[in-house]
Amino acid sequence: MPTNNAAENPEVTVTKPSTVLDRTGEQTQKEKEELLKVLEELAGRLEHELRAVLIFWDNHSQDEDHSGFLTCVDYDGTIYDTTKYSALQAQQTYIYAKLYNCTDVYHTEETLASAKLGGEFLLRHAYRPADSRCNHSLTREGKPLSLRPDMVTEVYFVMALYELHYATKQANYLSRAESVLRTVISWIRDPGTLNYNGVESSTSTLTDLGHVFRMLLAVCEHNPTKLRQHKEDFNFLVKRILQHVQRDGSVVLELVQCGSSGSSEIQGAKGRLVNPGTVLEVGWMLLKFSQLTHKKELRKQAMTLFVENTFNAAWDPGYGGVFRYLDVDGLSPTELTWNMKLWWPVAEAMISLIMSYKYSGNRVFLNQFSRAFDYAMVHFREPDHGEWYGYADTQGRITHTFKGGPDKGCFHVARCLWMCAKIVREVVASGGVEK
Repeated sequence: MPTNNAAENPEVTVTKPSTVLDRTGEQTQKEKEELLKVLEELAGRLEHELRAVLIFWDNHSQDEDHSGFLTCVDYDGTIYDTTKYSALQAQQTYIYAKLYNCTDVYHTEETLASAKLGGEFLLRHAYRPADSRCNHSLTREGKPLSLRPDMVTEVYFVMALYELHYATKQANYLSRAESVLRTVISWIRDPGTLNYNGVESSTSTLTDLGHVFRMLLAVCEHNPTKLRQHKEDFNFLVKRILQHVQRDGSVVLELVQCGSSGSSEIQGAKGRLVNPGTVLEVGWMLLKFSQLTHKKELRKQAMTLFVENTFNAAWDPGYGGVFRYLDVDGLSPTELTWNMKLWWPVAEAMISLIMSYKYSGNRVFLNQFSRAFDYAMVHFREPDHGEWYGYADTQGRITHTFKGGPDKGCFHVARCLWMCAKIVREVVASGGVEK
């Protein structure tokens, strides 16, 4: 069994130390050149890590016998459970299709074949034509086991098939994606139609809004006309997301009560809950949307409140890493995992921070990105077999040795590394940052 001693060596750093990153104020030409060189090396490191992650999943997860992917994978690639979770099937399909569509190095027949392997399983087994929903879990052969009582599976199904349609131009991918898309939109506009987990329809959940926002941005990425087609949906989502900003614009809460006159806090521990990973992801999605729609005020709010303030509040000053949950009043959150460090919040932090640096030029964001990247490389990265672990305790010690499980597959890490490398290369190519 592997060991993780990173918590005993908190001073270990992975990114190349450079006083260039610590400087503020105006830069000399020499300093700019030094910074661009550091960024060039950073992009190369991110791309190297992405390749290691993909090799792990390529070698161990693809199910050539029954299509789809085996995602319950131990640290060394051993399959410990053959249950297939449709959300993870869709996530991995999306990653392969996205890399095929958007990169030169992965625009290969092998990458496309991997994406289609997942798409075939999703169409044949995950999709439920009777109600335009998706089965949550299935046997290896595709026999349905359960239906998840939320929209997560459907969101990733839509993302995967839209991206796969763009790669293949096959109409069946598009028709199924659009059918499920309409179902998800109806849910987010009227949560009572889904009615899961006992949440009242007047309660707005930031996580749900983030899922749908992610889906719509993915749908519109290759087709600008979709941005106009879904204008009302985007306006609804952004307005509702901003209703989660409470206490005079100082915090973004996970749950709020929404009505015709606006939004308000929910009393009790649930109402004080902050979900930093989700806030950070929503933050970079708002940044991306504000760039597409030229909304400068929204960009400023996303960068300051959703990214900067949230990262500062959620970063553990003692052991590093992003806390899973926070209580806005500084009390102990009631969630038992609140002080754990998970792979995906730090991945979302990396994306949001490097994107904020790109659009602001504020090197504080770059320093924070370096801190988050170092933490992930020291605590989650497993160098012998590739991929990241997913779960660590407060001190950064790994608690679960598998690389893939019911909630972790080939998505957050790969998306993070690809997006961050892409953004860094864009900064280098432009000779600086965008303002």
